Amino acid sequence: MNIVVIEDHHLLRKASAELLADMYPDANINTFTYPSKATAYIQNREIDLMLVDYEYTNYPNEDIISFVAELKEKRKNLKCIAYTNYKLKVIKKDILKAKFNSYLNKDAKVADIVTTIDAVMNQDSDIFYESPSYLEHKQKSADENQKFFKSDKEKEKLLTNTELKVVQTVSENSKSNNDQLASMLGITLNTIKKHLSNIYCKLDVRSKDGLKHFYDRIKETNP
Repeated sequence: MNIVVIEDHHLLRKASAELLADMYPDANINTFTYPSKATAYIQNREIDLMLVDYEYTNYPNEDIISFVAELKEKRKNLKCIAYTNYKLKVIKKDILKAKFNSYLNKDAKVADIVTTIDAVMNQDSDIFYESPSYLEHKQKSADENQKFFKSDKEKEKLLTNTELKVVQTVSENSKSNNDQLASMLGITLNTIKKHLSNIYCKLDVRSKDGLKHFYDRIKETNP
């Protein structure tokens, strides 16, 4: 078995290699600081597993997503795990696009890392394993969204029926100016300005764009 670790931090690189050596005593494990430094080695060998440090600020001149995606396209049996400090919601689209096989946060417990690597190695290379890190951040994201929508519902209750109508009209006619919006609503320019001022204050938004984002969110929860 050939395993590659790409990690710029020497202590994490060393710790990752030692953990993998304990898991797979007969494996050939090689470590590299950057994807570009691993390329020549990878090209001449069949690689079974790559543990990739996904911290794009550490590799400003290297496209990690393209690097992994191209390898996965050429090496159908290759398994890749993203190892990162980034929250899942920040990089989820990228790691799925590149066809990583799992996600590990760098604060993950050793037992969770071992479980994830073992699971990835025992499933097909086109399957994404939802690691404990992945599930934890997925739940946190869901909890944050729930709080967000709960807050929106509470704010919506602060609005009068007239203000709700103004919110709807403004949001559905986002390119219209205040004169045009006032005409649509059958009110004066000063009246719509007053309504908008009150609405911005109640919803804690500062622009019509913010108002539209709010309207789009509550519309999703009130199909």
